[in-house]
Amino acid sequence: MIALVLLTLSPSLTSASAQTLTSGSLSGIVVDQQEGVLPGVGVVAVHEPTGERVETKTDNAGRFRFVNVRVGGPYTVTATFGGFADHVERNVFVALGQDRALLVQMALAALSTTVEVAPALAFDRTRMGTAANVDPDALDTLPTIQRSLTDVARTSPYFNSLSTNGADPAPSVAGRNKYFNTIQVDGAPFNDVFGASQTGPGGQAGAQPISLDTINEVQLVVAPYDVRQGGFTGGGINAVTKSGSNQLHGTTYGFGQTSSLVGAIPAVIGSQTTSVGAFSSHQLGGSLGGPVVRNRAFFFSNVESARQTTPSGFSVSGDSGQPWGHQPDVSSVLNIMKTQYGYQPGTLDQVVKATDNDKVFGRSDVNLPAGRLTTRVNYLNGRTDLGAPSAQIYLMPENYGRIGESVWSAVAQLDTTARTAINELRVGWQRDRILRSPHPGSAPFPAVRVDFPDGSNLRLGSDATSQANSTNQNVIEVTDDVTWVRGAHTFTVGTHDEFSHFETLFIQNLYGSYEFSNVDNLRAGV
Repeated sequence: MIALVLLTLSPSLTSASAQTLTSGSLSGIVVDQQEGVLPGVGVVAVHEPTGERVETKTDNAGRFRFVNVRVGGPYTVTATFGGFADHVERNVFVALGQDRALLVQMALAALSTTVEVAPALAFDRTRMGTAANVDPDALDTLPTIQRSLTDVARTSPYFNSLSTNGADPAPSVAGRNKYFNTIQVDGAPFNDVFGASQTGPGGQAGAQPISLDTINEVQLVVAPYDVRQGGFTGGGINAVTKSGSNQLHGTTYGFGQTSSLVGAIPAVIGSQTTSVGAFSSHQLGGSLGGPVVRNRAFFFSNVESARQTTPSGFSVSGDSGQPWGHQPDVSSVLNIMKTQYGYQPGTLDQVVKATDNDKVFGRSDVNLPAGRLTTRVNYLNGRTDLGAPSAQIYLMPENYGRIGESVWSAVAQLDTTARTAINELRVGWQRDRILRSPHPGSAPFPAVRVDFPDGSNLRLGSDATSQANSTNQNVIEVTDDVTWVRGAHTFTVGTHDEFSHFETLFIQNLYGSYEFSNVDNLRAGV
């Protein structure tokens, strides 16, 4: 796909947008005390955390512009011109996707000027559509149970989290179906292209695709008309990850909850008090970032581990959860399966399901003489137990399934600057492997259903949809955009290409499936 965009704005303080999907831009106009424009002024911007330095001169209209600057800050912007005092503006911050505009008013050489810059206004006329930003401070303080990008997206009134069939919530944007949305991390698509998950890679295993502790800033967009943000008609979550700086820094964190914090509750079925089944949820992680070579090369890394156990909610034995009843009938079924078929389906106690995942993240940044090289790798390995009994359907432990999912995601981006032009070359790779299988440790056995007189039924044997079920996805993305600025105009031309390959296997009831209308028919094998 070849894309061409032309943006035109009047020659004023609000300039044409020149940021990319992973950066912002810094621009402004330089005037004297009588507000006359000053051409040929030298302007230098320094990103204080990394020492990255960019410089330019104002044009005939007094404008300057730094395209594709790092997100965040603070920046120190210095303007110098013969006969005038140096003008310094400190604590300048640039948001993701923002064109940060400054008005620099220089005084005569007898005076000196230092300005502490106030935060930018929320209204930005350079935005290409409805958008909102969630900055690092908000990410650190927002309450979130899932620690997910979906939770962060709720800060925008256009993003509404919806859940179907008990799955993790996914955002519906401006009323659009969730499958019309996209997630981009460091400029590269980060989606489940096959469509098996509502929340993106890792969703099938009940895991978030990337640790929230690695995210630096999030931009929430609604059907933008920026040609570089395409392939979706709903909403977009555009996130950039953290990078190292000249200062060594790190974090550690932990979250947890256990059943010991929950008291007894009234029974839903029966009259006795119901005790809550044992459950726990723990998440531990840490990150470390810093310099490899001061002012030149930096690293950032993160590891995170989550362990969760969830009771299924019902038990035949009544040990915990809601008593399902039918204990004599279920005991007869188990005895028949053991003596006549040599199969042991498990105990009558409540099943506790596990959802575990581990994440590893690494990023490096290198400041080049005329640009920047960024590489990052994210790995996720998750697994979750499947099975949802109800008042009408009871699953024996062997009838539960498990989904395991491993995701590799890597991005390399080279930004090259030449005067008023910038070339952004990005290559992304994503590998997603999903395997749904019978419960670990269980022996292969046909799916069996036994009906009881009151309309309820018992399920045992291998889960019917977990006997042969896997999906492999490979996605390669190549993007090359050239952006150059001429006066008040910005031109972008480039290409964005995605190459996807899928392999899927699904054979339901590979081991066979049997249904018996009552216990006697099971005993007779008819």
